[in-house]
Amino acid sequence: MHLIDGHKPCCGTSGLMNSIKYQLKLVEDSNCKCDCNHRYDTLKIGFLVKLKANLENRPKGSVVKYDDVITNDGNCYTPSTGIFTAPAEGLYTFSWTSTTQANKYFFTYLAVNGNMIARNHAGHDTVNLSASQTVVVHLKTHDKINIKVQDNIIGQFITSEGWSTFSGFMI
Repeated sequence: MHLIDGHKPCCGTSGLMNSIKYQLKLVEDSNCKCDCNHRYDTLKIGFLVKLKANLENRPKGSVVKYDDVITNDGNCYTPSTGIFTAPAEGLYTFSWTSTTQANKYFFTYLAVNGNMIARNHAGHDTVNLSASQTVVVHLKTHDKINIKVQDNIIGQFITSEGWSTFSGFMI
């Protein structure tokens, strides 16, 4: 067995030669260019949305509908419903920020298929306050994700103009 850089090849000489031949064939077949579209999953999923207008006195348990779409690669976020639908099983990350006016509050949570995963609370102080939260969650195809107002508290006030956002992407 031949040594390469002082190490024995893990698959023996013939296995190493076959591996090198295979790699050379790949380079020749691709005209010496990397074709990443064929080597990796090309599913690109990601969104960033914000509010067009401030929201006041939102009902307990209601969905926060972020209606100003900045990015929606994969078209998996629906602004009219405020729901992101997972197009494929996998690992996803979601973040949201809520900003409220002085002496107001806004309690929210991220729900997967209606079930609370993580919470966020902004406000009830003498200054404008923001709160952010980030989660990483494994989803199945067609799982529904959204931000909801806390079930037992009316959402008093959440600021628009880019201060309150919701985003997510497939890792």
